[in-house]
Amino acid sequence: TPHGFARAVTSAQLWILGGVFLYMLLMLLIGWWASRRIHNTSDYITAGGRLGWGLSIGTIFATWFGAETCMGSSARAFEEGLLGVITDPFGAGLCLILSGLFFAHYFKKLGIETIVDFFEMRYGRQAAWLLSLLYIPVYLGWIGAQLLAFGIILNSLTGMPFLPSVLIATAVVLLYTYSGGMWADAMTDFFQMGILLLGFLVIFPFLMKEIGGFSGARLVIPASFFAFTPRTRAPLDWLNYLQAWMIVGLGSLPAQDLLQRTMAAKSPAIARGASIFSGVLYIVIGLLPVFLGIFGRIVMPENSGESILIDLSLRYLPPPLIALMVGALLSAIMSSADSAILAPASIIGHNIVAYLKPDATDALKLKWCQWSVPLIGSLSLVLALYFKNIYELCEESWGVLLAGVVAPMIAGVYWEKANTRGAVIGALAGVAAWISAKAFTSSDYPHNLIGFFVSCAALAAGSLLTQKSGKLKSLTSAAFSGKSAQTG
Repeated sequence: TPHGFARAVTSAQLWILGGVFLYMLLMLLIGWWASRRIHNTSDYITAGGRLGWGLSIGTIFATWFGAETCMGSSARAFEEGLLGVITDPFGAGLCLILSGLFFAHYFKKLGIETIVDFFEMRYGRQAAWLLSLLYIPVYLGWIGAQLLAFGIILNSLTGMPFLPSVLIATAVVLLYTYSGGMWADAMTDFFQMGILLLGFLVIFPFLMKEIGGFSGARLVIPASFFAFTPRTRAPLDWLNYLQAWMIVGLGSLPAQDLLQRTMAAKSPAIARGASIFSGVLYIVIGLLPVFLGIFGRIVMPENSGESILIDLSLRYLPPPLIALMVGALLSAIMSSADSAILAPASIIGHNIVAYLKPDATDALKLKWCQWSVPLIGSLSLVLALYFKNIYELCEESWGVLLAGVVAPMIAGVYWEKANTRGAVIGALAGVAAWISAKAFTSSDYPHNLIGFFVSCAALAAGSLLTQKSGKLKSLTSAAFSGKSAQTG
């Protein structure tokens, strides 16, 4: 009855508000505990390289499993099916696997703390300075997407206005990230991964029972929603499909938050194995919100898509389990938000401050790492208040890395002829091509892919044409000795 439904919603709101309060309090307590383990920038940025298998897998898995994977991908799957979510979870999971297979062991052997450290060792300080600046807008957009999702959840389930919801989320994440750094991120990520998995495993059986399982769903839902590749031979469709795989699959390989978690592992073997295992786990768990979105079309065809997970929770779960599901969504969002905030803060404190003040002490760098946390969070909050599409905000953010940073990183590891001038030319040309493509071509064109191919071509041409005059550094032996080796 209408009155019974009203009472159920009121009860659910009380459970949700109570659960959110306790959850936030727990995150702050973890941040306070972690702050006691912070003694220098290494502790703050990479947890001193002391994470074992459990914490490494938990924090690598949770790094990107946030608003885009849960709410964004379920909404896209609701509207477009599997082809709408190639970027995440499939591309994101692929990135973790590729990182483990080809880069994690190498970077761990180098003993760096930020991706900018690698660029400085390989291409020199000026090139590293340029590349470091490209990271700031990337993470502002990514953090903004997480805060946006947080506001949508609390607004939908409790009636709390959007702005206070976002402000609460921002304040809590900033507090425990500021105080605990990577230690706080790793501990909260491990806890959040468990809550997330439990939440999805609770709601999924309820929905599957009503729709008659996979066989029943396939009788109702169009076959196109289960297609995994384009059904046309149009070159543009296949190029956009390739871009969907690459925008995170390759574009996030040089992501600072991923490298931090790689470097936080105790050993190269853990760094490699945890990345590969996390990538497989990411795809498997990531399919749960995807299928919830697709199957949600059967029971809620009138839904807009963006809030499908929330609406399914309200429909199928009793108040205590609704609170658990909300906790799962908040866990996913906050685990990505803290990672995204710490990444640019680490670059600012560890690298940019050192460029501006070469004699900066470790204590000063640590302070700037911490001070940058509220700065980055505040700027991201502004973006969250203006953008309304979670999935698109995330995609646009990672496009910068694919167009400007991926080629210099891969070439720096695997092509000895890549040099400073080639890297700079490649980065600038890729970003310029990406911006130009977005400005002068329709939205149907693969703008990020265009930027990436231009970046690769420009880097190769620039490096080959400046072999005699460009700086050339080889780190092949450094990956095993821990010291940089130079040639040329």
